[in-house]
Amino acid sequence: HMATSGTQTGSTLAWADGYTGAGTRIAVIDTGSDTDHQSFSAAGFEYALQQLAQEKGMSYEAYVETLNLLDADEIAKVAGDLNVTIDPKTAYVSSKLPFAYNYKDTDYDVTHDNDSQGEHGSHVAGIAAANRFIKKQEVFVDAARETGVAGNAPDAQLLTMKVFGANGGAYDSDILAAMEDA
Repeated sequence: HMATSGTQTGSTLAWADGYTGAGTRIAVIDTGSDTDHQSFSAAGFEYALQQLAQEKGMSYEAYVETLNLLDADEIAKVAGDLNVTIDPKTAYVSSKLPFAYNYKDTDYDVTHDNDSQGEHGSHVAGIAAANRFIKKQEVFVDAARETGVAGNAPDAQLLTMKVFGANGGAYDSDILAAMEDA
């Protein structure tokens, strides 16, 4: 259960010391992500960053500048060095999910909606970095208390690198390309 695993992994102690994953990026090279799931919402992610900014006595804008968050502009700068040809603006989904690409099918469909591969990628992404705040009605609430789910590094950004295609299977070459691009 993710609500209690923090004591086993030490993540709750890290959070108490201010290490929530803010400013880090985690690549999930798997079956894709449920990009519209509340655990990966930009609003919940940005709310968490606002809370961290307040704790540090900084404006949101100043705090975000210290994090070097991945955005479409940074993706555009490195796009020519990637193993795949992408449109940076299309690969950018949101502040929480700044990069999403389907390496197997060479498109931007990284959801589980159009294949039979299962939701393993979302499960892995949730363990790594499910948001610590979710919106309930019009307010943000603690995700672990509300749903029992918060990632080990909940304020990290997630790169979704789907390597299992819509028709099944994954190629070593796609997995290696995604690893290099990460």
